[in-house]
Amino acid sequence: MDMVVELNKKAPKKGIEMSIVKESVCNPFVYPTPFELHFSIAHLDWYLSNPEEYVEKMNGTDKDLAAHVTIIYHRGIKLYGGEIASVFSKVSRADYMDSIWSDVENAGEEINENPMYIILNLCRVLAYAEEGLILSKQEGGTWGMDHIPVSEYKDLVREALEEYRTGEAMALEESAAESFAAYMLERIRTVCIE
Repeated sequence: MDMVVELNKKAPKKGIEMSIVKESVCNPFVYPTPFELHFSIAHLDWYLSNPEEYVEKMNGTDKDLAAHVTIIYHRGIKLYGGEIASVFSKVSRADYMDSIWSDVENAGEEINENPMYIILNLCRVLAYAEEGLILSKQEGGTWGMDHIPVSEYKDLVREALEEYRTGEAMALEESAAESFAAYMLERIRTVCIE
């Protein structure tokens, strides 16, 4: 963990995020996924103030790992170790959809806190729900530009993509963002219920 904290100082602004999982939960894939240790900058102060407690208690299960494993399985690049398809099994559509839905289901309440992330994430979740596409945030936003018919919402997606590209915070009208979230969640729900 000390090494991770040191490497985190050289990371991009959002920092390092990692989870340590046992190979036995990767193939066959277990959902929700047990993890042995997790780190992100959201937990940095806890680690720095009490490293022993952090390492002892920062474990459990995480639905979000199904999304990460899906990206690894379909789009990952091996840096070291066994071939991806031999280490990880494919995540089922139901588990992946549940995982990405869990990440956006409260978008209506959370969109004004982190608009760029939520706007682009809603686009990629809808792309998966409607077309089975596994996309990055940027690719999701690009897909959204072509598949969201409301021009006001396209402007939001365009601004979110610009923030993603430049790092400069997007201008945001909260009511428009909330309306976009409601629209996207309804489209996702419609596809998932059918």
